[in-house]
Amino acid sequence: MVEKKPSKPRVKRAPAKKQNAPTFSAEDILRAILAGLGGPDHAGEIVPRLLDQSLTPHEALRELASRSEFERLHKLARTSDIMESGRVEAHYGYVGLPPEACEMSFQEGFETIIKPRLAHRVESFAVMFEALRSFHAPLILETGCLRVPNNWDGDGQSTFQFDWFARDHQGEVISIDINPDSIESARRACSGATSLILNDSVASLHMLAQRCARPAALIYLDSFDLDHANPTPSAIHHAMELAAVRPLIGPGTLICVDDFNVEGVGPGGKGLVVDQFMNAIRAEVLYSGYQKIWRFPG
Repeated sequence: MVEKKPSKPRVKRAPAKKQNAPTFSAEDILRAILAGLGGPDHAGEIVPRLLDQSLTPHEALRELASRSEFERLHKLARTSDIMESGRVEAHYGYVGLPPEACEMSFQEGFETIIKPRLAHRVESFAVMFEALRSFHAPLILETGCLRVPNNWDGDGQSTFQFDWFARDHQGEVISIDINPDSIESARRACSGATSLILNDSVASLHMLAQRCARPAALIYLDSFDLDHANPTPSAIHHAMELAAVRPLIGPGTLICVDDFNVEGVGPGGKGLVVDQFMNAIRAEVLYSGYQKIWRFPG
């Protein structure tokens, strides 16, 4: 018989003492944050500068936001830990639409929610979407994208409207803008049915014309802002856009120019030169007002 060795009594260990975490006052934390936002080269000067009583709070915030370190930290926060979460969905709330809008078809949403917001563009957009319904899987090209969310009266939120329409009709939208802030707004508003290009519109349309295999259903021109005192530069730019995208215009393609008949300028506006060309080729005029819409002959 084998004898069992007596078991050793268990020794209870005292719980490890927690080390006291360093404590910081609210002022210490604030100073550290401000020094970090000022960057390593300016850590010593940023706090005294922002505490300078000669600066208003607005001036102090503007000075802080203009520093390159602030931009670097902002971009790190916005671009780190990005995970694949599936397809991109439209953000109805971002453009000021109620939650129930996401359950509606575009046609229902346009009639009940969008129309009351469109002001002087309501009739032209109604004509445009009615004509677009005759296209299967429409390709919509836009210059000058949605730039200020919920600015329905000001710019019509066209990119968001096109995106919603395209989702319901198996289409796609390509919108071009040279301003990164406008691109960022449109990206937040729209779904994966919309692709955005940050570049000059004429160069981008020329590139697309060399690579797209099918004509566009709609070409919506609304880039170069209209100077009421001198509309010619904007009118020339939009004519250049039309020339650049010409290979993507087929029989029945819709062309729309925004800011056509504007108070204080009269008929023409951004579409002054485009209108002359369309008249020369006898394009059908579908609507003429604040916007002008043609259907290309063929």
